[in-house]
Amino acid sequence: MEAKVYSVESACFHINKSNPPQLVVSAGGQVNSSGWSNGRLIPWVYIDQPKDGIQDFDFVATAPSGFVLWVISPISGDVTIEMQDWMKGVRIHSSSNNVEVMLDDESCAVDSRIVATMGIPQPV
Repeated sequence: MEAKVYSVESACFHINKSNPPQLVVSAGGQVNSSGWSNGRLIPWVYIDQPKDGIQDFDFVATAPSGFVLWVISPISGDVTIEMQDWMKGVRIHSSSNNVEVMLDDESCAVDSRIVATMGIPQPV
């Protein structure tokens, strides 16, 4: 079963200079037990582009089945989507909070060399 993670703690991004450009978003958060897997970001689909220019994502993962340890555990997720002209930032939603990052915030941008050599970096 898929569900939103307990909380989102951080987010970062990289814009691939492909044609069309791609936005790579990565987030780190917490789940409320052991056994969660397959963390990922699911983009919201809009009929009209959002007026604030923020692309929203749900931070979800596959919930455990069977016995678990009830302990807060880290989880990460990522997604790559086509970059749209209207995008000014991203907002990641969990079951208890959200984190917003603007695309002009260089402190949240990830260097392309890191992406190329190590894959998507996981936020801490």
